[in-house]
Amino acid sequence: MENTVYFIGIGGIGMANLARYYMQRGAQVAGYDRTPSDLTHSLEAEGAVVTYTDDPSLIPAPFTNPQQCLVVYTPAVPADNRILSHFRLHGFNIVKRAALLGRITGHSDAICVAGSHGKTTTSSMVAHILYSGHVGCNAFLGGILRNYDTNLLLSPHSQVSVVEADEYDRSFLHLTPRIAIVTSVDPDHLDIYGDEQGYLEGFAHFTSLIRPGGTLLLHSGLKLHPRTGPDVRTLTYSAHDDSADCHATRVRSIEGELIFDLVTPCCTIADISLGVPVEINVDNAVAAGAAALLAGATEQEVREGLNT
Repeated sequence: MENTVYFIGIGGIGMANLARYYMQRGAQVAGYDRTPSDLTHSLEAEGAVVTYTDDPSLIPAPFTNPQQCLVVYTPAVPADNRILSHFRLHGFNIVKRAALLGRITGHSDAICVAGSHGKTTTSSMVAHILYSGHVGCNAFLGGILRNYDTNLLLSPHSQVSVVEADEYDRSFLHLTPRIAIVTSVDPDHLDIYGDEQGYLEGFAHFTSLIRPGGTLLLHSGLKLHPRTGPDVRTLTYSAHDDSADCHATRVRSIEGELIFDLVTPCCTIADISLGVPVEINVDNAVAAGAAALLAGATEQEVREGLNT
């Protein structure tokens, strides 16, 4: 693993968890962001050196050797950024955030959650169920988990990673899931995909990356036509469609709590009380619970995880 890493756009939620990942493994980390934020201040408190002026002369000395420093950037960084241009001019190893995330998780049993909406909540639920149970996980999320006050979870001995699979700039095409979840495919980022058909093609390509022996959890009723390999199983899920392979039954509200039974091909878990009593989250919970079971979580761990 690289011991010196510079992040251009370090204040982004997805960049921050990678910066934390490297710092927790003992690497020197620095970066640039245009605007100070609570997130950049937290990174500085944890040991990162962050600058807010696009000036190559402010790059700290340990990050000036092309043979020793890896440079990571996001598509949100303008092409004329002076610091990025400096690293390119001087022959540094430069990678996009998505490619680095794909490299980090590529040798794990990756659970990748994609969709135009619902992916942050669903991936956070999966991560919490696994992390609080015996399986554990390393999670790279697009939001700060209230349970942990971070968007990065690390279980050093777990082979499972949970990744929010972002379709922006086709980033999710760097991932190789063992379990993939597709929550929704409402057209978005048409500046990149052109039209709805191009957007759907991007998601179809994503499903083709699932490893042999893996599983696709696909929300029922989507326009998407998956392009999975012959050794990949597809399971549908829904909060309300009883014909879906994984679904919720007996959804009811009791004294401000949402309670339901989770039905999957392997088991039925009765009387799950959802910790966040918002009905749309039953959909997300069905997907998260099914994915956690596929990853080895017990029925009790799924129940307790969704409750908390």
